[in-house]
Amino acid sequence: MGIRNTARKVGHPPAQMKDYVLEIKLPEAVHREAKTFLDFLRKAARNRSVSLSVSTPRAGEFRCSFPFKDGLNLDLFLQQLTFDRGLYYYLCNVPKRRETAKAVVLPVMMELLESRFNFVNPSLLRKQILGGASHGGLAAAEFADEYGQQYERFFHQQKLKMISNYEFIRNLDDLLTNFMLFQLEYKTGTKTPQFNLLVDECGRKQVLREKEIREVFKLVHALRTRGLQRMEREIPDTQVVPIAYNCYNFFEYVSDYLDAQEEKTVILRGKRYRRIRYGDGREYWGASAKEVAEYKASASTRPCHDCGVTKGELHLDGCDWEHCPRCDGQYLGCPCHFEEEEYAEIVAQRKGSISS
Repeated sequence: MGIRNTARKVGHPPAQMKDYVLEIKLPEAVHREAKTFLDFLRKAARNRSVSLSVSTPRAGEFRCSFPFKDGLNLDLFLQQLTFDRGLYYYLCNVPKRRETAKAVVLPVMMELLESRFNFVNPSLLRKQILGGASHGGLAAAEFADEYGQQYERFFHQQKLKMISNYEFIRNLDDLLTNFMLFQLEYKTGTKTPQFNLLVDECGRKQVLREKEIREVFKLVHALRTRGLQRMEREIPDTQVVPIAYNCYNFFEYVSDYLDAQEEKTVILRGKRYRRIRYGDGREYWGASAKEVAEYKASASTRPCHDCGVTKGELHLDGCDWEHCPRCDGQYLGCPCHFEEEEYAEIVAQRKGSISS
């Protein structure tokens, strides 16, 4: 698996975007309890600098909105509610807490989390709400894989100041070690190289292709080592925050890569097609046999210029080099995605622009 650090940067939504709006519908019978819970969320969100507004158009219906600029803070706030047992403690002061948890708190939190995160674990969320469980996996996460979710937990804990910067580095160092051992297929109990040698091996085997991310891994280990030797345990935010975001972008890329490899086929105009892999001669449309041969040889040694996959792997979502398996054109923005009438209109427009 070839991995490089090419993921999109975290946050920074366009300033011109309007407020984000989420409409929640609950049974009219629990309108009062729901209004009380949403009012609690609105007030608590202020502590994370989130301007959450709640209105009730009619009984059982709630309209929640917040500025797009508050999105990252809202995500942190929602995670904090599960990390520090905020939902559990809220219910401790509510009559019929189990009924309220099931009819109000769980469905409202599910709506909020599903609107903000890619993956939500209802079972774990229920445990965190009713039992106050704060350890283990995440109730909501951006990444599907185990290592990505572990990192997300450390990332949010560090931003919320629930752990010290050194604890974050220590946890991250352990996680990166296990991640590399897994990628290199070292078996449990096998003698393994030192950390920096593992990083170098990952570089040679195209697991960590980019020099930048390899240097980040080594910096994490160096900071951990200095802490173990009691030379430096007070690590400033100016040093930890860039590491945290670089690693977030890295694990985001890993998650996107794994998703892409799972999606082997697509449905276009009502028919299922196998996606074209990087290095397949069909990607080099309109070329001579010699040019196709040269392209295939180049793909054997060079990763995709846009998404970084290696020969034989499937392109990541949004890659500008992936080609449509139906028409062999560029897959990004291809009219084959559209229905019959839309397709004909787009093709006609393209022909018109070419002829003019």
